[in-house]
Order: sequence, then structure tokens, then C-alpha cells
Amino acid sequence: MIQIATSWLLLLPVMFGIGWLASRWDLRLENRMDELELIRQQRSTFKGLSLLLNEQPDQAIETLVKIAQLDPETIELHFSLGNLFRRRGETERAIKVHQHLANRDDLKPRDRDHAAYELGRDFLRAGLLDRAEASLNRVGEGKFAVPAKESLLEMYQVERDWQKAIISAHELATLQGKSHQTEIAQFHCELAQEALRRKDLQEAEESIQRALSAVPNHARAVILQGDFFMATGRPAQAIEAWSIIANSHPAYMHLLADRWMLAHTELGKTDEGLDRLCDLLKTQASGELLDITHKHLMTIRGPQAANVMLSDVIQHSPSLSALSKLAETRLAIEANGAHPDRMIELQSILNILRQRTTSLARYTCGNCGFRARRFYWQCPGCNHWEAYSPRRAEGVAPSGPSM
Repeated sequence: MIQIATSWLLLLPVMFGIGWLASRWDLRLENRMDELELIRQQRSTFKGLSLLLNEQPDQAIETLVKIAQLDPETIELHFSLGNLFRRRGETERAIKVHQHLANRDDLKPRDRDHAAYELGRDFLRAGLLDRAEASLNRVGEGKFAVPAKESLLEMYQVERDWQKAIISAHELATLQGKSHQTEIAQFHCELAQEALRRKDLQEAEESIQRALSAVPNHARAVILQGDFFMATGRPAQAIEAWSIIANSHPAYMHLLADRWMLAHTELGKTDEGLDRLCDLLKTQASGELLDITHKHLMTIRGPQAANVMLSDVIQHSPSLSALSKLAETRLAIEANGAHPDRMIELQSILNILRQRTTSLARYTCGNCGFRARRFYWQCPGCNHWEAYSPRRAEGVAPSGPSM
């Protein structure tokens, strides 16, 4: 039988103790190294943020990239880097960052949706619309579903793909619980206008009816309905449709006033159509309706009748446009009998008034303040629908962009 010395038996607990102390020491060293690494990353992060705040984005990006390379689990940092690249116009680098995230199998569904959404925005910024559509359609029904659908809706409007825009607007309305019927009506109107342009009357009629179903008596849809009746040789029905605008949306009459007169002329009711326009000037005397009515009045009844109309307008709705038209009318009246000096004086006054009305008259978007010389159903500045007032403003130009 093997005899074990008592001293060895006493040494065994000591050896186990030393081993345990060594393992604890290694663990403490490992934890300490992790703490030091975390502190180093935090310092690097703060350094990156400090550089950003001090408007040194290039150095900030390099610092943050190093952190992301050291720790692949910093998902939020990757998102921040991608967004920073995109804002700086470095779309290729933003795409690489977000593609890396989107292709990771270990991401949570929410982070995967976030990556798909950000990648779609990158592709939109780069003008890669097909890839943007595919990426945005990968977004699930979580937090990023609504912004993804909003981006798709915006993209389809830029592409003028109105059918897809209609589908996206319906889906967005379901997700938000908010109506998008105004936009949907406008999309159908765009389809109707395109169909009228290429003389596809059946599609035009169907699109107009869908627009009117979305928003009954929608001003643009009713105007297009009148255009459809004119295209099919039915001026009486066109006048009936446009009478809805005259009664319910008189501020939009300037958009169809010329066609209104054409329809009445075809029916031999020129005076009746002109009388209705003159009657509307009692409340709609500012803007293009006055210009159009004056033009037809000068042609049909002459400058004397136009002079009477303008004198009345100036009494209840004074404006530079009315004064300019009055000077033009007086010049026409006195063209044959006036003294040359008088003609020169009137012409000088007219030139000054025309210059002022041309430079100041603008349609203004109620959403972003974008000003334009012509009326738009969709603002070119902010892309909002029906944000333009149909009334043309005169006076000191408000702050904001113009065209």
C-alpha cells in the first residue's frame, strides 16, 4: 500500500487555494481590461461628439469609425454613422454601413427594419429609386412602417407613378388611422389630366369619377369634368359642371374662365357667360380673373364697357392690377383723339404699373411660403397638395423662396 506523506496532504489545500486566487486574479485582470476598454471607447465617443460640436466632422467620423470597428455590437453607433454620412452627401459610405446592418442575421426585427428603412433613404438620396423601393418595402409593421410608407409615397410622387401613390396613400391611411383622401383625389386628377392629354377619354372619365368619390365636389376634379365634357362636344354639360365652381369654389374660376367663355360662345351665349364673370368680380376682383374678364370685355363690348367695369371694381376692391387695367383701358379709349402728350403720360403710367404688378403679384404656399407667378395644385417647394391659395397676392413680398 502506497504511503502518502502527511506534509503532501497538508500541501494540497494550499495548492488549491493558490489556484483559486490565481483564477480570481485573472478574472479581475480581464474585468479590469474590459473596464479600461469601455472607458477608452467612451472617451473616444466623447471625443467624436466633441469634434462634431466643434464643426470638425472629418476627424469626428474617423474617430467614430474606429469605435464601430472595435465593437461590432454598437448598432446605434452604426446607424448614427450612416446618417452622418448621408447628411454629408457621402451616400456610398452610408449605403455600405446600412447594408452591413441589413445583411446581419443576428439583428432583432426592429433593428433590421430600421436598417432597411435607412438603406432605402440612402438609395433615395443617391437617386437609385428601384433599389430604394425594394428596401423600403422590406420594412415590417413596427416603428418604421409609417416613415417607410411616407418615403415611398414621396418617391412615387417624384416619379409621377400615381397608381402606386394611390396604393401607398391607402396603406398609409390604414397605418396612421388618418385620412389621405385629398391627396388620393389629386392623384386621380393627375391620371385624368394625363388621359385627357393623350385623348384617352374613357380613362379620363373613370379617374375623374374616382377623384369625386374620394372628395365630393373636389374643385380640380370638377374643373377636369368640365374639360372632359368639352372634349366630348358637350359644352352645356361643361358649363353645368363649371357652375359648381362658380357657386362653391369661386376663387378657382380664373383657372377655367377662358374655357368658360369658349363653352358659352359655342352655345351662342357669349353675353351670358361674360355677365357671370363680371358678377363674380364683386367678390373675386383681385388676381387673374380680373385680367381674363377685362380681356374678354375689351374684345366683346369694347373699352367703354371695360372702363365702367374697372371703375366699379376700384371702388370696392382697389388693387394695382385693377389700376393697371384701368390705365390700359383709358389708353385704348383715347387712342384716336387724345393729345400726344396725354398718350405719352398714360403710357408711362401703364408701364410703371405693369412693372409693379408683374414683380409683386404672386401665389404663395400657406405651408412653406414658396411664391410663384402661376398657380400650382402641388407646391414646388414643399410638395404639399392644395397649399397654394387660389388668390394671387399683391404687395410687399413675404419672406421665403420664389420663382
